[in-house]
Amino acid sequence: MDISLPEIVAVGIYNSQLAAKNKVITKNRKTTMFEIEIPIEEGGISYVNSDGMKIERDMVICAKPGQTRHTKLPFKCCYIHMILKDGALYDLLMKLPVFFKTEKAEMYMEIFSKLCRYYDSALENDKIIMYSLVLELVYTLSGDSQKQLYRDKMKNNNYEIIEKVIKYIKENLSSDLSLETIAKYASLSPIYFHNCFKASTGKTPHEYVEEQRIKKANNLLVTTDWTLTRISNECGFSSQSYFSYAFKRKMGMTPREYVKEVYKRYDT
Repeated sequence: MDISLPEIVAVGIYNSQLAAKNKVITKNRKTTMFEIEIPIEEGGISYVNSDGMKIERDMVICAKPGQTRHTKLPFKCCYIHMILKDGALYDLLMKLPVFFKTEKAEMYMEIFSKLCRYYDSALENDKIIMYSLVLELVYTLSGDSQKQLYRDKMKNNNYEIIEKVIKYIKENLSSDLSLETIAKYASLSPIYFHNCFKASTGKTPHEYVEEQRIKKANNLLVTTDWTLTRISNECGFSSQSYFSYAFKRKMGMTPREYVKEVYKRYDT
């Protein structure tokens, strides 16, 4: 594999409140190098060419040479700007989506923290560490983005199936809604269905089913005089004790405390 090391132009933290005081949006500019950014805080909107995405902490921005950029502020991020003309690293970076979501924000922050630590060092050993961190960053970005592309593909390919399953779940909350049962209804293997459902909704099938059951229980608690046992059965919980446990975990209070809280709001 032909690996050419990049020329690292800049590493640091950008804060629009300091760098672009009183500005609402930055000027359009054309990039001349790779600009990789990890937001530190939620902010405005980042635009690259014709694409725009709301700035959130669980995202990665990878602008490539020749692209046009501007940003609706505020924006605070860790960044690295580097020049690469060819080689394996260049190919990997060119394949990265401009924007993608990540579950590894803390890992990226740790890499950038180390990059900042070694960037200004004149020691040769520190330069070696610096480039090893760049390789780790590109490797992590490449793997992370491939997972996102896979999730997006699953989401797009199975949109109608997931929509059908969601309707089925809402109409059958008192029935058996185990992973195996729902996957069979969707005509998919349990593992593949689990991955498809999470890619589409951001939740596992179990999390979604329990959320819908608690929503139904919320309504029954304040619109009927049913016992907790009857409500738990109607909503598909395995027992009243598990219903109470799941309800408190989700709502932060017991079912009876929830009813009192709702009545208190209407009495005031």
